[in-house]
Amino acid sequence: MILIIGGAAQGKLDYVLRKTGYTAQQVAHTPEEAERLPIFDGVEHWPHLDEEKLLSANPSIILICAEVGCGVVPVDPAQRAWREQVGRLCCRLAARAERVERMFCGLPMTLKGDSSTWN
Repeated sequence: MILIIGGAAQGKLDYVLRKTGYTAQQVAHTPEEAERLPIFDGVEHWPHLDEEKLLSANPSIILICAEVGCGVVPVDPAQRAWREQVGRLCCRLAARAERVERMFCGLPMTLKGDSSTWN
């Protein structure tokens, strides 16, 4: 599994599509789709993702998650809880990932693993 993180509009999905040769039609947007498609974009919308089930069904998936823990802390307790849940999910995923990359201004930074081993 590969985890790609980064802020909104930093080029995460474009980068993955360019590196892998996959198309937009091969991108999942729900956990159910992610069990059969090679890329799952929008992981941050699923903070209670059952990563065991997903990774059992699709161990080589590329997960894309927006960083939501930076910036102004929300006043709303539910928004703060969501940010914490997404952050904890990303920590668990990063620990299991073969590679973790962060996109910033369209530039990839390898945080874990070898970025030269794309498909």
